[in-house]
Amino acid sequence: MSHQDETERLSSDLALFLSNPTIKSCLADGSLNLSSYSSTITSELKSLEDECITIYRENNQVIKSLRTDMDECDLILASLQEMLLGFQADLGGLSGDIKSLQEQSNTLGCKLQNRKGAEDQLRDYLQRIIVPPSLADMICSGTVDHEFILAVQELERKYQYMHSQNVVYSQGVKPDQTPSGNEMKQHITKLRHRAIGRIRMYFLQTIGQLRRPKTNVRMIQINSLLKYTPLMEFLLDSKVEIYNEVRNVYTESMSMTLYALFRTYAAQLALLDNEIATRKDVIAVEDSALRDVWTRVNMSKRGDAFCLGARWEVLDNDVSSSSKDM
Repeated sequence: MSHQDETERLSSDLALFLSNPTIKSCLADGSLNLSSYSSTITSELKSLEDECITIYRENNQVIKSLRTDMDECDLILASLQEMLLGFQADLGGLSGDIKSLQEQSNTLGCKLQNRKGAEDQLRDYLQRIIVPPSLADMICSGTVDHEFILAVQELERKYQYMHSQNVVYSQGVKPDQTPSGNEMKQHITKLRHRAIGRIRMYFLQTIGQLRRPKTNVRMIQINSLLKYTPLMEFLLDSKVEIYNEVRNVYTESMSMTLYALFRTYAAQLALLDNEIATRKDVIAVEDSALRDVWTRVNMSKRGDAFCLGARWEVLDNDVSSSSKDM
């Protein structure tokens, strides 16, 4: 220890002593004897040292056992330290693995999202172009009814989708330019021609029933023609020639039917026509022509053009026949 260090230590000790108010006051009034105070401190330290040695000897076994326990604890702590260091190294490796797994998870999530998007587009594309067997059976051999109308409308939507110029998929590819779309386009076109032929035959046969005698034209118009207006709209969009043919046949048939009905009606009205007087008949008759042998006026011989005659019987017959029909 150098002289400077001893000086600094002495200065710190003096500062410590001066911090004690009792020592400071004794030094101030000169009542403190440093030599006696030093001998007192030395004897107290000696006494405390002896006491500590005695206590140490009395607790020798305890201290020895404590030392042994501390050594064992040091060994256990050393092994724990090694174990923790191993855990730290393992965790470092696991952190890298977790980071790698996270990157793979993000990559797989992106791929899954892309596949779902592609799956949705592919599902929508297939649903729009594929013709189910039930739809094909209904178009080819099904009964012309409400289900047939729905099938024709569904087929028309598929046809319009295949021929639409506004539908464009990735890379500018249109539905009919794909191999599957080109193949289904041919089948849809054939089914469309089949539907047009069946609709034409249905309307021609139904319109032919209007020409039969004693046919309820109104019922056929409501139940067999008016309900199938979507089929006529389909013909107008798909084949104008057949639409015009069906319309002309219907117009001709209704013309003939109405002509026959009005002709029959006119004939029946002609049967009810009873001429009472013509322009050649005299309305006013002389009373002498109406007198009989008894010189009395016979009203039965009077030909009155304004007399109802027996025409009221015709009205009674018409009312009775109408009530029977109802």
